[in-house]
Amino acid sequence: MRLLPADTRARASRFFATPGGRLLRHAAWWLLFVGFEYYVFRSFGQPPVVTWAFVLKDTVATMGSYYFFAEVLLPRVLLRRRWLLTALGLVAIYYFWALCSYACYALLDRAGLISADLYSYAHRFLDGSFWAGVFSWRSVSMGLNDFAVTVVPPILLRFLRFVLHSSNHSLRLERENLHLEVNFLKAQVNPHFLFNTLNNLYMMVVKQDKRAPDMVQHLTQLLHYTVFESEAALVPLAREVEFLEAYLQLERLRYGQKVRIDYQQTGQLAAYRVTPLLFFPFVENAFKHGVDSSLDASWVAISLTAAEGWLHLEVRNSYSPQAPRREVGGVGIANVQKRLALHYLPQDYQLHLVQDPETHTYHVVLALRLASAAAAVSAGASLLPISPTL
Repeated sequence: MRLLPADTRARASRFFATPGGRLLRHAAWWLLFVGFEYYVFRSFGQPPVVTWAFVLKDTVATMGSYYFFAEVLLPRVLLRRRWLLTALGLVAIYYFWALCSYACYALLDRAGLISADLYSYAHRFLDGSFWAGVFSWRSVSMGLNDFAVTVVPPILLRFLRFVLHSSNHSLRLERENLHLEVNFLKAQVNPHFLFNTLNNLYMMVVKQDKRAPDMVQHLTQLLHYTVFESEAALVPLAREVEFLEAYLQLERLRYGQKVRIDYQQTGQLAAYRVTPLLFFPFVENAFKHGVDSSLDASWVAISLTAAEGWLHLEVRNSYSPQAPRREVGGVGIANVQKRLALHYLPQDYQLHLVQDPETHTYHVVLALRLASAAAAVSAGASLLPISPTL
């Protein structure tokens, strides 16, 4: 079967989203319902007037019940978790169908159109008083079967459609939120850091410091990666580590002898891919909340190992006890935690954040299951190649 072109499908989708298109779509579905009802009741072998009376009765009852559920009960009662009112609404839907059935059978009986074949079927409601015919347990127990195969399916389909639409909407919001979070993490190369780096660069240029070209190179690498390369769902682990190393080189140039920076990296990085910008907030926080808040000699120690499909990252840093007290982690850490929860199953990562007041250290430990480069490519992930050093 040949599919319609994408632009045609898009135009059709936009049309059916308009009031006129929605009306046309509903009319088509109700015509199908009428056709199904006529097919069922025609098998009773009754005169056309009786057949169409039964069709009209079920169509009116089902349409009224459907729109009451879709426009009132679902959005105003069920979604607000008013369970008692929801139950009462469903009971009202049943009795609306029962009253329509009673009225139809009573009119046919008065006109003498109830045949011997239909007598036992129709007189479930007509025997006895109006109350007994509609509200008694005998009539309800017999009527529920017809109600379940006539009125319930359209209502159930509407509810399932709502659930699927809500699920798709939630997934779409999650994807959009994730994209915003990635952009926010890019902004973690924040103006404070950027302005400090540019100010240090300016002073180096004024003093004709030979380290100025290196600072420009590392800063360029950093900005190029965050702006152009981190849009992919997965990036080469080696490229992510290069970004981290470029950041550390900048910090070495910024702080000089004031801060001791220890960095160790082991493992075959080229074999793996990883979600971009997961490590940077931990490392940046080590400088922003540890080194920058201390007037004493400070240190940062980072260990990164990739082995047997897992990444192990440890970030430790000193902090000053006189610095304002803060909870472990910040906005950047909270965003990383959300991204981990969205990208990875609970069994595929472990994150521990520890603040030790006795040794005046922060300690971050991240264990993360890595995607192999071959598996990522075969799965069709949107991956970017490693760019040459700028």
